[in-house]
Amino acid sequence: MSALVLVMESLAILFATWMFGWPVLVVGVPALIATALLLVTAHAAERRRIRREREAAAIPTLPGGLMSGFFRLPAQPVPHEVRDHSRA
Repeated sequence: MSALVLVMESLAILFATWMFGWPVLVVGVPALIATALLLVTAHAAERRRIRREREAAAIPTLPGGLMSGFFRLPAQPVPHEVRDHSRA
């Protein structure tokens, strides 16, 4: 799609130059350069996003998170009452 946008813009500049003369190039060429820079930047950002997503998918995740058991209190043993049934 990027190449198609650049080709269509180039054709529009060529047609405008043919119709109105060389002054069209004063606006057309910087617009073409700006479009190309914008498309290159968007392409690079998309590749970085895809690379980050792949790297994040490769990292295994622990269920509950890293600190899931940090605040959990250990189970306390319940004291049993010792009854002396011989005295009853």
